[in-house]
Amino acid sequence: MRSKVAQMILAETPEETRVFARMYADIVVRVNQLLKEKSMSQKDLAEQMQKRPSEINKWLNGEHNFTLKSLARLEAELGETIINVPKRKSISTHDGATRYVTVHHNTVNTHASEFITTWKKAKPKTKTQLANVS
Repeated sequence: MRSKVAQMILAETPEETRVFARMYADIVVRVNQLLKEKSMSQKDLAEQMQKRPSEINKWLNGEHNFTLKSLARLEAELGETIINVPKRKSISTHDGATRYVTVHHNTVNTHASEFITTWKKAKPKTKTQLANVS
């Protein structure tokens, strides 16, 4: 259980700050995940990006405000997506209603892909996710 002081601080924290902290943490976790998968250290990444190791360390310890340019450079150097912005596509159902599907860019297979979708009839007053393509 949180203390009253902690609850007051959280209640006063702007939503923008909460979102920023969550997004920053997600980016740092993703970069560290990619470094581990590629058996790279922060020093290796620094050399590859022609940066000082201390600068990469600041990036991954929350002491840096990422720009889109720095994120794009990280993605280019690591060869993997760090941030994925989903797109919503509308689809028509058999009953004529319009529903929306979240579509994520597939960076693994850039060729035409086949998707097999199973539709289930939703119970009344419940929300059923139609698809989550990744």
